[in-house]
Amino acid sequence: MEENYKLEKEYTIPSDIFRDAYKDFQKIYVFPKSRIKTVIFAIAALIVLIAGSTVFEDTGVKVKYIFYLLFMGLCALSFKSWGDPNKMRENLVRSVQTLGEPLYKIGIGSGFADISTIADDDSTNVETEDDEVIDDLLPEKTRLTVNEKFRLHEFEQYFLIVPDSEMLYILPKKGFSDSELEIVRGIKNEA
Repeated sequence: MEENYKLEKEYTIPSDIFRDAYKDFQKIYVFPKSRIKTVIFAIAALIVLIAGSTVFEDTGVKVKYIFYLLFMGLCALSFKSWGDPNKMRENLVRSVQTLGEPLYKIGIGSGFADISTIADDDSTNVETEDDEVIDDLLPEKTRLTVNEKFRLHEFEQYFLIVPDSEMLYILPKKGFSDSELEIVRGIKNEA
């Protein structure tokens, strides 16, 4: 089925652009929640520390031990919520680097964008240990419908296409003409 696209273009995403784009995505969608959780856990740890050292000053060793464990647990949760996004980004970037630079294709139509992975001739078949050839099927193209949840963020070297706060698509500007970039910018206006 042929689509009526205003723009149809193939592109790759270099790993350095992926790292920067994912960090910008985290700045917008992940870090604010992470910082709130970090502050909440840190305040709770401070309250437990104050309560444990002042209110229960004359209590037994077991109660002090429980407050100490609670304090340390809350401190650990605070550090975990602070560090997890950075660790997740580095793991994801390493995973993407192992893939190399696959070829993607975007098609922009009225009120939607289709994104798919394009196969080179060698990557469509995979050989097993028994010299059997198995088709390595690529995922179907993904249709992104422009609606109230759809976000398009523009940066110097790329666009972040965010159909909802859980998903992210990166579109590098390199290789696109000025008129093609205007079509990409106009995606959100067609909702």
